Amino acid sequence: MNIDFTGIVQMFQLEGFTALGKIAHPMTGKTERNPEQASFVIDLLAILQEKTAGNLTDTESRLLDTVLRDLRLNYVADTTSPAASNPDTPGDLS
Repeated sequence: MNIDFTGIVQMFQLEGFTALGKIAHPMTGKTERNPEQASFVIDLLAILQEKTAGNLTDTESRLLDTVLRDLRLNYVADTTSPAASNPDTPGDLS
């Protein structure tokens, strides 16, 4: 098995989207949200981006940029929506 930069980024991408509840956990098959874990993964990828700046191919750099952007946008959308702050509250308030 070859381990390369793309595989590392994709592993973190999977972990991030799993923590955001966007995909089911590969071991349990359950979809669960863990915003703290998602934030941790985003922070790890941001550090990886910072520390590898200037040492990546264009393809690797674009992949990392795209994964970080997608995770950040999903994280912000999920953590700032009214349903995210109170998931047990029904949408209809009438």
